[in-house]
Amino acid sequence: MKGKMLSMVLCAAVVLGALVIPGDVQASEGDVVEIQFTHTAWVPEQLEILEKAIADFEAENPGIKIIETRSSWTDAPSQIMTSIVSGNSPDLIMCNTAMLAEYRGLGALADLSGYVSEEFLDNLLPSAREMVTSEDGKIDGLPQEGCNWALFYRKDLFEEAGLDPEKPPKTFEEFLEYAKALTKDTDGDGVIDQYGYAWPVQAENASDYWVNFMQMCGAEISSYEDGAWKSKLTDEAAVEGTQLMVDLVQEYQVTPDSVVDYDWEAVTNAFVSGEVAMMHNGAWVTSSVAEKGPDLEGKWDTAVLFDGPEQTAYRGYPNTFNILEASQHKEEAWKFLDYFYNTPSDVEGLTIAGAFCNAAGGMLYTNDFVEYARANYDDKLQPFLDAIDNLKIPPLDPSWQSLTSMYGNSTVQQMIMGSVSVEEGLNTLDAELKELHGES
Repeated sequence: MKGKMLSMVLCAAVVLGALVIPGDVQASEGDVVEIQFTHTAWVPEQLEILEKAIADFEAENPGIKIIETRSSWTDAPSQIMTSIVSGNSPDLIMCNTAMLAEYRGLGALADLSGYVSEEFLDNLLPSAREMVTSEDGKIDGLPQEGCNWALFYRKDLFEEAGLDPEKPPKTFEEFLEYAKALTKDTDGDGVIDQYGYAWPVQAENASDYWVNFMQMCGAEISSYEDGAWKSKLTDEAAVEGTQLMVDLVQEYQVTPDSVVDYDWEAVTNAFVSGEVAMMHNGAWVTSSVAEKGPDLEGKWDTAVLFDGPEQTAYRGYPNTFNILEASQHKEEAWKFLDYFYNTPSDVEGLTIAGAFCNAAGGMLYTNDFVEYARANYDDKLQPFLDAIDNLKIPPLDPSWQSLTSMYGNSTVQQMIMGSVSVEEGLNTLDAELKELHGES
């Protein structure tokens, strides 16, 4: 079981909790209720589990039929939004954080508060509960597969720099000291060949990791106040976090300016080749490092990310299952979710929802499953589990995705490259977010 975890993503799904159904779903003889289900599952083992679950559920509930529409994370957001606007939306969907925020902002998600027990909610990890709780305190989804991030470091390069390979950095100050020691001109030609630290900054990665830098400094980023979202991008904590990120490239020079071209795989390649000694990346990358660098066995490891200057803030959050408000078959859709989350699977200790996520090689966002994962997951993934109490979710501001896609990603890259100052960049992004909000 331990070897299985070196694949794909560190996922999140909710299992082993008690759900509550307000009433049994009854179908008249001969009547069949069709539940339109749009999802983005694609891993073959996951699809096998999902198909079996649907078939078994339908056999137990002959009055309900699940009609699948398979999509991708690239296409699903626009497909579902079009269906919502046209009045022809599915009953049940999968959402990522941007989709969740946008659809919630439109009032398109059904309130599930009456279906979910406190026992179930108490079993969720804090980040999962925060994800599925709307601004007005309603539960409008169930957490499922997602990802955690952590620190990867080269133990061999630590030793060469005179650092203890068994003691990764714990504080930001210690991290910066390590990063400087690991940044070297190894051949004496006046050009740095090995950098201390890197993270993905290409495309949407730019804003995703920028958020984490700000959270490490205690930034709110965007706050829901008096019934409306308010930009906090020029607050002191947001400025401090953004400057911290930029300084790693511009002032301390422990990160290459080429980081703006790195996606998760490019920074992984740099880590394997020895161009960077530490990186911040997702849990699925453990398998990628092992595959790309078989000669590095025993020479690298993972750890929880170092603490920020103001607080401990780790990246990690689930995607969600959501029933749409426009659905005429909410109870039937819920009955399927209840079955999916509470029926035992063929994997001992996991429900179907747990096995579904585990098939992609992941953890699950419940306290119960963390115990299972600690006993069964690979040693390289244990730090991702250690992060669970300090996971921070991205802003669930419905306008955030629009800001980052239109302005945020490019502006973050410009600030990192030094072509735009932190003050100028944040003032621009703050003004754009306020305009999207309609703030006066």
